[in-house]
Amino acid sequence: MRTTAIRILAGILVAVVVLGAGTAWASHRPNNEVLLGGAISQTGQYAEPAGRQVNSIKLWVDEVNARGGLLGHKIVMRLLDDKSDTQTAIKLYEKLITEDKVDVLLAPYSSGITEAVANVNERYKMPFVAYGAASTPIWEKGRRYIFNIVAVAEDYQKGAVHLAKQIGVKKIAIIGQDSLFPRQAGKGAKDWAKKLGIDVVLEENYPPKQTDFTALLQKIKAAGAEGVISNSYFADAAAQLRQMRELNLNFKLYSSTVGPGLPNFPEQLGNTAEYVLGFSQWEPLPHVFKLPGMKEYIEAYEKRFNEKPNYHAGGAYGALLVTEAAIKKAGSFDSEKLREALAALDVTTMFGRYKVDAKGMNSHEGITFQILRGQRKVVWPEKYAETKAELPMPEWSKR
Repeated sequence: MRTTAIRILAGILVAVVVLGAGTAWASHRPNNEVLLGGAISQTGQYAEPAGRQVNSIKLWVDEVNARGGLLGHKIVMRLLDDKSDTQTAIKLYEKLITEDKVDVLLAPYSSGITEAVANVNERYKMPFVAYGAASTPIWEKGRRYIFNIVAVAEDYQKGAVHLAKQIGVKKIAIIGQDSLFPRQAGKGAKDWAKKLGIDVVLEENYPPKQTDFTALLQKIKAAGAEGVISNSYFADAAAQLRQMRELNLNFKLYSSTVGPGLPNFPEQLGNTAEYVLGFSQWEPLPHVFKLPGMKEYIEAYEKRFNEKPNYHAGGAYGALLVTEAAIKKAGSFDSEKLREALAALDVTTMFGRYKVDAKGMNSHEGITFQILRGQRKVVWPEKYAETKAELPMPEWSKR
């Protein structure tokens, strides 16, 4: 009898341990709180785009708390700085999950860092919606706890290549930073060029911290390229354009991936940024996209931060709305229930529709804009275009 009783007691203890492992920490926190945590690039090379995401995260947290919190729990946020460094991000996510025991995870910024962090949250079975990563290889490894919301990197230059074809460009150069996202964007650009019958006369990746592009730009010109497809961030795109102007190297088209989409790009470059093409996941144009809550979000963001949100801000806010909807659907902060809800959810936010496939990939359509008179203006695809693209770019001497 005694042996049987011991076995029953042991079974109960095992059951308690197992149940405890899946129970959300929110129920054990003081003051009915839920801990939301993540690490994002508040300093380093990614600080500019990531900073727009931080703005939207703060806005969303305050709005949710004002309307009663998540499932009645007040959100307490722990947002750490990964310094735009992969190894730092890995350590911080380990800490957030194992030591801080966060209830809900926020995503990092950049495909490279997200790819590394995805190994951590996968190991601990903690899901998140990735608003700062667009490279498809992240979702090709059988992961179950990372969900995509943005358009894929391979389509960032799709509009630019189509516009190049429209103005008769026959030869292009594809360059980019040597990291995951720019490489994937470059691969996509090459594929689109092949489909449209445009020759790629030069392909080259450069180190992440490169600042002098003189030799590379001259090499592009010597190769006979009429257009430059640059898979770049803020600093490298700005340096390339300034050096093109200094060297008086003229091309019919210049398109960058991330840099031009940041509000201070035309502010810092002035006339040098004119006619540049860029990619956007989303633009603050409620009359064009007609998405629910878009106007209200733009007004709230503008009131708080004294500027309109760009796509980095919009994507983060949309992802958090999706996360909020999934938590409500799950009725719990339990990570497995939240994962199941994120996998099954079909919802439209101010950022667009979220409905993922078996890999966790969403189907989001991006847009191409051109900087004209200091403003981003959507020029492709035609169904969203605010104006026609002004191409070829005028020569530097005629500006």
